[in-house]
Amino acid sequence: MAFCAATPTPLAQYAKLLRTRPDVAAANVGEGSPRYFPMYTVPLRTLLEMKRVEPHELLKAREVLVEFDQSMGNAAFVSHQWISQLHPDPEFTQMQVLQNALQHALDNMQEIPLDSVTQWSTPTAKPLRTLELRSKPLFLWYDYFSCPQLDRRSNQLQGAIDSIPAYVEACAFFFALVPVVENPESSQLFTPSTWSERGWCRLERVCRELSQEESWIMVKGSADLELKLGSGTSMGEGGVGEGKFTVPEDRLKLLPVLLAAVRRKLFHLLRTGDFVGYRVLLNKQAALFRGLPLEEFLQPIPTIDPSDNEDPRSLVAKFFHQNGFTGISQTDHGGWTPLHYAALAGDTLLIDGLLKQQADPNCNSKKGQPRVGLAARTSPLSVSCLFRHHAACRLLISAKARVTAGFLQPPLLMAATANDPEGVRLLCEANCSPDQRNFLAVSAVEAASTYGSLEAIEELVSQQQARGDAIDLSHSLHWAMLVKGGNSEVVHRLLDLKADVNDQSFDWPRRTKALRVLCMLIVLQHRCGNVNTMTTQVYHAEGATPLMFALISSQYEAAASLIANGAKLDLQNARGWTAEDFVRDHDVPDFLQAAFAGGVGRSAECRKVSRLSLQSNDDGYVAMYL
Repeated sequence: MAFCAATPTPLAQYAKLLRTRPDVAAANVGEGSPRYFPMYTVPLRTLLEMKRVEPHELLKAREVLVEFDQSMGNAAFVSHQWISQLHPDPEFTQMQVLQNALQHALDNMQEIPLDSVTQWSTPTAKPLRTLELRSKPLFLWYDYFSCPQLDRRSNQLQGAIDSIPAYVEACAFFFALVPVVENPESSQLFTPSTWSERGWCRLERVCRELSQEESWIMVKGSADLELKLGSGTSMGEGGVGEGKFTVPEDRLKLLPVLLAAVRRKLFHLLRTGDFVGYRVLLNKQAALFRGLPLEEFLQPIPTIDPSDNEDPRSLVAKFFHQNGFTGISQTDHGGWTPLHYAALAGDTLLIDGLLKQQADPNCNSKKGQPRVGLAARTSPLSVSCLFRHHAACRLLISAKARVTAGFLQPPLLMAATANDPEGVRLLCEANCSPDQRNFLAVSAVEAASTYGSLEAIEELVSQQQARGDAIDLSHSLHWAMLVKGGNSEVVHRLLDLKADVNDQSFDWPRRTKALRVLCMLIVLQHRCGNVNTMTTQVYHAEGATPLMFALISSQYEAAASLIANGAKLDLQNARGWTAEDFVRDHDVPDFLQAAFAGGVGRSAECRKVSRLSLQSNDDGYVAMYL
């Protein structure tokens, strides 16, 4: 009996065309991101010998700079904040951290460990072997060295800006240099949180996540490096256009840069047959370009269909055409249905069209999607909540999407993670309890604390108070110290809400039988030598204080604020460890070294750091050449 093969979708046909027709691929993808200014770099040995940070023109005149070509070895892109208006690092503070971190990684580390978000969300992920850093000569791209500085209105400078995707694409490694430092005037503090808020720093990070090498390395201290894998580690932080800019008009400068990077990535994913990655990026454009004046999203698959964009059936047909779907209930290799991708796009007309064709608003994903930080068994409503698509959320709720459903990531926890008070409000108005917990007994306010989502915390507290109850904040400080929620503003607000700075009752590993088994396995890993941030947190959880968790996860700004607000240094956890034990033999910032050194006024530097981080910091300084 003969069987007819299924007709390839337009998506599959076009992907094949890109692979087999170099002319078509070149017309859409090119031979690489274009460079409008040479890629000037500094050899590693030269950088390690530097005593001050000098501008591009001086280094070029002394023939220190090297125009990089990949035949020479590997390059590394260094993203950082400028800590002065006219100079990125006038006291050589950040650069010395980078020098020490690189030397430490090359001499003393076998691998750069994964960050705790990746450890929890992607158990199969692997650390970066430092052998890869040593395998070839290393050259570093750093804006003040690599771009014209003395004439900031020159065409060459604009060419360098437009070349950022090409520079990132050419780099085997990407370093985010984010130590906790203050500016020379002692009026401003720069931290990992402030770096992640800057629009230009976000652009650099997103360009890395859109390159073929998606991983990047965060450098928090001289011996404190962690590997992050893809955009899932940045969940809840918002888009590039929602970042902070010293000059608001810079948003217009970055739009064509980001647009070119997204376009290239889409065609690369098509050409390599990664249809799941293609669908994620295609439908993530609404979130990626939020805050930017983009009139029309990219639609790579050619079409000549002139049908009405307002007609639901026509919209669904076009969506199927671009995404390669053939049925409403189809699940792709990534475990998502068409409705999941429509929820990611936040397109209400499309969602309505899918629902009218009997798409199930409560269908759960079959697999996790690390590109957006979402686990298996996640609903379309949770997807829309994470990306703050409020109209889409309302539409799904009106279609009977369950607001309380969800395994690890129910809708309310996603809105809390995304720091979205409006999302929290509309879910609570749909009868979702503000104290909802997921399968692992994590509450919405704990999820918000974990990601430093202060506005979501406020809304959850308000919603619970409106019901006549007080929300449980007993372990919120611990959760804020687990991953990246630790900043001074969150610490102070949680303390205002009566969280205990010296609480030792963290009970999450014992909340359910499943958790007890899971945590026993993690403790066993730790005892067998598989020591990382996640296993250390679980191994030392019983009796731990928030300060201990902050030190384990290297959240130094938060640690300073906890000490400034009365965190005791001599308390012991159930394993007999004090806070000082977690920093012994570690190169922590000076303000923490002073706190643990003892003597009168030992917390004075921590109080200063806490005060600086709370001061108005609307925009700060970013690389002024941009």
